[in-house]
Amino acid sequence: MSLCVVEVSVAKASAVSDVFAFDETPDRVRELSLGCVQYVQRATGVVLDFSSETLPVLDYYLQGLRGEKPAVRALLAPAAGAYFGELVRRIFAARWHAPREEYDRWRVEFSQCFLHFNPVAMAHEAIDGAELVEGGSGFGVNAQDLPLLKAALDTFGAISEDDYFRLATRLEALESIVDRLLASAAQRGESKVALGPDFYRMSLDREETERAD
Repeated sequence: MSLCVVEVSVAKASAVSDVFAFDETPDRVRELSLGCVQYVQRATGVVLDFSSETLPVLDYYLQGLRGEKPAVRALLAPAAGAYFGELVRRIFAARWHAPREEYDRWRVEFSQCFLHFNPVAMAHEAIDGAELVEGGSGFGVNAQDLPLLKAALDTFGAISEDDYFRLATRLEALESIVDRLLASAAQRGESKVALGPDFYRMSLDREETERAD
């Protein structure tokens, strides 16, 4: 697949954004996700619409990048990750933690259950067809919920390596994980829990919080 990498101008991003509604999305996430829409449209002719139905088109595009130079893949992974994270945010009760340009610290946080993941890391894996770090990017849950996470992932059985790294597969896994976590919370009488940004910061960013104090 030939690829032309271009910078997304503010004017072009604004024109595309008229088609989509963004709410409480960080500016950098918005810019990158719209850039992803443009890249995929140029390559495939299909307009991604932040729905699960067109996510396989993004997977197809990302697999085609495996022959590209590492610098190109590194450039496009944040765009694909921003798009995938924004898609997830729209489907579930979730929000962004996205320090500008610090992609290794990006995450989508769920408010109805303790669950988070880095969509940029997952996009890297979808492009490379390999784990970004040992054990893979994965989903973060409380220790007590690890059996639920394992049970949700076990429902997929044996799948090919290509399928494993597809973002569409990750979305299916998320749906199963969220269902199990919410059911477990309801059994504990915690179905109305709302986890805010401060809870995640205290749980995941303690060192940063301590330095700020």
